[in-house]
Amino acid sequence: MKLLVSIHDVMPSTLARVERILDRLREARRIRWWPVDGKNSDVGPAPVMLLVVPGVAWQHADLDRLRAWVEAGAELAGHGWCHRARDIRGLKHRLHSALISRRAAEHLALARPAIVRLMLRNHRWFGDHGLPAPKLYVPPAWAMGPVPARFLDRLPFDQYETLAGVYDRRCGTMLRLPMAGFEADTAFRAAGVATFNKLNRAWSRRSGRPLRLGIHPDDFELRLADDLAAMLRVGGQPVAYSSLAPCSPEAASDA
Repeated sequence: MKLLVSIHDVMPSTLARVERILDRLREARRIRWWPVDGKNSDVGPAPVMLLVVPGVAWQHADLDRLRAWVEAGAELAGHGWCHRARDIRGLKHRLHSALISRRAAEHLALARPAIVRLMLRNHRWFGDHGLPAPKLYVPPAWAMGPVPARFLDRLPFDQYETLAGVYDRRCGTMLRLPMAGFEADTAFRAAGVATFNKLNRAWSRRSGRPLRLGIHPDDFELRLADDLAAMLRVGGQPVAYSSLAPCSPEAASDA
């Protein structure tokens, strides 16, 4: 099974937990995971995608830590601005908040112009702090809000990830991809997420499409920690988001 591995909510308050997750991924690759491109990848976190939240109190030492991970092979993606919705707006947002996101889906609290400004501000932050410009943008809780593709096509990111999959503006195609997550803090959410993961793993095995493995900083302390550890024990072939073929017939058929 091919795996698109991402670590969400990378910000100063989570860096120590992110480091521990990277250590777990390194250990899993050394022992059980297939090599990347036929090479031994037991050094560094490559090809992990780190989803960075810019609008918090980043210090010089925190930025240096990000740069070190990039030098070791990790990639950076934009991930909202402050990762917290100012308020809960409308029935759709209330349902999303109750079932998936709590107050994390900050896009859903904003109108379209404000979302676009947030995304532009996110992209600009990386260059302003000497970091590589991100090619991927992932809205908090994978909730893009009311921003259609024609607006995304004008923004500086190449790829956008939502619950459905990865949209690539270069070809205007959506590649629908299975996903597994583990952020479950109640028994009800754990049961639902575990079922979701099981169905998506079966989809990945049946279709050959990469499974998106989204890890949050607290996942190893939450109710599905054993499931996450088991997936790392099983392993797979980690691949980079940049390896997805944006103009493949498979992607075009999903548009």
